[in-house]
Amino acid sequence: MRIARWILGLAAALVLLLAAALVTLTLFINPDHYRGEIDRRVSLATGRPFVIEGHLRLSWFPWLTVRVGPARLGAAPGQAGPDLIDWRSARVSVRLLPLLLHRRLDIGQIRLRGADIHLWREPDGRGNWQDLLARGHSQSAPPAALPAVGGLDIADGTLHYVDSRGTPITLTHWQLHVSAWRSGAPLTVRTRFLLQGGPRPGVPVRLRVKRLQLESSPLAVSAPAVSLEVADVTVRGSATLRRSATRLGGSGSLALEVPSVRRLITLLHIKARLPKNPATLGKFSLKGRWRLTDGALALDPLTARLDATTLTGWVDRSGGPRPLWRFALEADRIDVGRYLPPTRKHPKPLVLPIKALRALHARGTLTVERARYKGTTLRNVRLTVQ
Repeated sequence: MRIARWILGLAAALVLLLAAALVTLTLFINPDHYRGEIDRRVSLATGRPFVIEGHLRLSWFPWLTVRVGPARLGAAPGQAGPDLIDWRSARVSVRLLPLLLHRRLDIGQIRLRGADIHLWREPDGRGNWQDLLARGHSQSAPPAALPAVGGLDIADGTLHYVDSRGTPITLTHWQLHVSAWRSGAPLTVRTRFLLQGGPRPGVPVRLRVKRLQLESSPLAVSAPAVSLEVADVTVRGSATLRRSATRLGGSGSLALEVPSVRRLITLLHIKARLPKNPATLGKFSLKGRWRLTDGALALDPLTARLDATTLTGWVDRSGGPRPLWRFALEADRIDVGRYLPPTRKHPKPLVLPIKALRALHARGTLTVERARYKGTTLRNVRLTVQ
């Protein structure tokens, strides 16, 4: 009993000594003195200029927490353009006692505020971030087990992306939350932003992925519950992706709903002559299974419904530099006259857009069981595209 008291007393004294040491470190050590060394080491590791422009702040218990003010990671040498990333503030923490007692690295939630990220591809397809990935793969040391991380939280961010053809896409008011994760454990991802693609107001986008499983070698992704909202469009489904030594494949489910196609066209500021009948272009839905094989994408089977018309069948798109669309679709009924735009003083006869269909590089058949136009009913109408 006396020995147990001595052990408890010794442990209490050690804890008090550790607490006193941490208080002393917090009061008398200025972390800003180490900014230059941190800048140098990060620049050396990434091959890019890294500068902490704000202050460093430390707290020691129960988490070793580092708060960083404004900082930026620049473009690679020889690359023209803005910094890869800069931020207004960042915070990362490590649980102290497991690190001291068991040498176990438990990282808390990583927070970024005001992050501004610039990504682009050169005309040859190379991305401005690929040198960082190459540096990671070139490490000769064997991969170690990833530490537990308390999650990632990005608020008030902006992401700029320019593809190889020079087309810009910008995400503003970007919020990203990734739940805590451990090696092999599922995680949840939530993000929302405004999608900017021109002078029009941004389109709101929300994405949520539950029970996401990731494996890096070989690449494997499993997302049994995915929810995406773009303006008035809601997409739900699942996805499984896997890369082997020679191919990338995947499959999953898809369910899409649009309360009103007419309203969606207005929200997206699409210039189009809408049908005169206000009851048309209402609710639209699509359900099916998708499959991806080496760049070739198939939706089979699929069921779509617009207003009173139901469409069933399949659609696929081949891979390669000039993809071919193929389809076999059947519609139960359609009143073509309801979907015509307002009539002009001198109306022109109905002409199918043959040139536009050929430009799609498509091949397939569309069969309509019953089509109605200006009082005339046609049955088993078959349209073939070669």
